[in-house]
Amino acid sequence: MTIKKLLFGTAFLIGAAGTAQAQYTKDVLLFSQGDNGGTARFKAMGNASTALGGDISSITSNPAGLGYFNQSDISVTGRYLNNKNKTDYFGQNTNSSKNNFNLDNAGIVFHLPTYRNGGNLEKGWLNFNVGIAYNRNNVFNNRLDYRGVNTDNSITHSFADRLTFDGNAAGWGQDFYNNSFMIDDDPNNSKDFYPIAIGKKVGSYPGNEQINSIIEKGSKSESVLSFGANYSNKLYIGASLGFTAFSYNTSNLFTEYGQTMTEAQLKAYNSKSIFLNPAKDEHKFLDNDYELFETYNQITDGTGVDFKLGMIYKFTPTFSIGFTAKSPTFMNIKDDSENYTKINYFLPDANNAHYQFVTNDKIGVSSWEYNMNTPYRLSLGASQVFSKGLLTADVEWVDYGAIRYKDAGGYNRIQEDQMNQSIKDTYQGALNARIGGEVLFDNVFSGRAGFNYSGNPYKNADYTNYTASLGIGAKLGRGMYIDLTGAYNAINYKESPYVIDEAHWKTTSPVADIKNQRTNVVLTIGSKF
Repeated sequence: MTIKKLLFGTAFLIGAAGTAQAQYTKDVLLFSQGDNGGTARFKAMGNASTALGGDISSITSNPAGLGYFNQSDISVTGRYLNNKNKTDYFGQNTNSSKNNFNLDNAGIVFHLPTYRNGGNLEKGWLNFNVGIAYNRNNVFNNRLDYRGVNTDNSITHSFADRLTFDGNAAGWGQDFYNNSFMIDDDPNNSKDFYPIAIGKKVGSYPGNEQINSIIEKGSKSESVLSFGANYSNKLYIGASLGFTAFSYNTSNLFTEYGQTMTEAQLKAYNSKSIFLNPAKDEHKFLDNDYELFETYNQITDGTGVDFKLGMIYKFTPTFSIGFTAKSPTFMNIKDDSENYTKINYFLPDANNAHYQFVTNDKIGVSSWEYNMNTPYRLSLGASQVFSKGLLTADVEWVDYGAIRYKDAGGYNRIQEDQMNQSIKDTYQGALNARIGGEVLFDNVFSGRAGFNYSGNPYKNADYTNYTASLGIGAKLGRGMYIDLTGAYNAINYKESPYVIDEAHWKTTSPVADIKNQRTNVVLTIGSKF
């Protein structure tokens, strides 16, 4: 088994790689993603803003665009998010959804012209504008549910893999091996283990009913201070300093309803098993129904800092090229998590459990602090202005394989090296593309449309992510304006609720096909002054 099996969205993992390493490998991508945010106008144009200016969004996208302002501006943007998931797990379809309202962006630009009383207003440095903005660039609120009947294996196979990897000398291994009555010694290898749950279809046995429920909450936001300047209405340069903060809470409950082997089934596999001895307590756990609950809860908070440089050059009064370079965000992250298992055993046709196993409450609770550098980003864009509108397009390179993890205390270099190797093995560079346009209907109303495609960050996983958007804007007079945008985002990916050593068990890890659909309605109200 390799960490490459862990795909986008997996909320927990018990496997040979260990829970912490797999979870953090997933987290580093989650905390590295996010859009530039901003106003409804730029969202309607697919967030293609590298070669455009004159909008509050320039504060967080390309700060060189602040040089376009010839008066001050202030705006507030709110968002409604409807998050839907459609899943297919062993042929069974499940739908789930979650809604959210939030403040998406708030910003102000102060126009500071260099010439106030006469002088040449066409040559030299014409302004040094300052922008301040709050921007929410990722919303984690989500609910994901899927269920199905797995006739190939059980989550207890991943428990056996973990025991093989970690051993049963202490901690979780000792507790689960001695008290769960779910694991037996492998007769073919003294260091291996196997579950007494039926993993493959035997006779008329229908398989294990499995249900996975994940609830995610939180968001990632940034506060940005930007500077932009205009030189002769040809060259625009800018720089920004960003302060990131995020909070991420996830609650995951995996449930499995299954059966343990009968005496005859176990005897055919391991005639020397301790479970076959009627004098032992283990014997009464054969031919049992069971319900298993695997719970994972996580609370993560982090802060970080980054900087960005940008430029826009006008080759003609209507055609511009823009470029931005964003440094990694240097983050400090605090993670508190708990992971525990509960198994109830029932005799055939019984309503009440005759035995319950619950993970020792001193095991599975952890607190961890680490540092992370998100990937750098390079963006190149072009825009063409027409008499009745404009077209703009961007391409962006993000090297997710360059994410770096570091133990905050500097004590665990082995785990640090393993994590960074897992990141390199799992992620790759991705090319994102954005295109958008605006049409001026008259002096008051305008319409916009855009498309945003995000490249695949995974080396060995199918993943598609695109956003289509439409919007309308109106100038209300006295500098007031209002913009409304609807954006539809679709992400298709696969997720494994747990992974197993496929070569050893001669079966594959279960996979859920997930279609995530996000509908955003964004409203901006602003005023120039």
